[in-house]
Amino acid sequence: MMRGRFRHSPALIARDSRAAAIVEFALLAPVLLTILLGVLGYGQYFLLAHSAQQIANDSARATISGMNAAERFGLANAAMAKSLSRLPEIKPGTAAIAVEEAPPLVTVKVRIDAGAIGLFRIKLLPMPDPMIERSAVIQQGGVL
Repeated sequence: MMRGRFRHSPALIARDSRAAAIVEFALLAPVLLTILLGVLGYGQYFLLAHSAQQIANDSARATISGMNAAERFGLANAAMAKSLSRLPEIKPGTAAIAVEEAPPLVTVKVRIDAGAIGLFRIKLLPMPDPMIERSAVIQQGGVL
């Protein structure tokens, strides 16, 4: 009875190319999956870094119309909140802004904690630092 269940002998299985393909796939699948996750993870990092720079640029431009330091900070903070509303992957609580003044220059620094975003949560691959910091400098009215 047992003999009827198995129609292929071990010699036939050894010559079958499908078995070789399955073994090759089993050996290469983890490598290919790791490369794919690396591309996605670093792509997400570069997207977040670019977004942080754009938020810093927009916030710095918003400070031009401020009359004093408190008003400039409020304008920069409002510009950051508006930019974050268009970026669903960055939660408002994970981004911070700082405005530093050294007349006539205003420096806006944006810091995003990407540790809880996407592939940064999964510790399978070595990823860059999840704290992304970018800054933009703008001159307040007039010429140097």
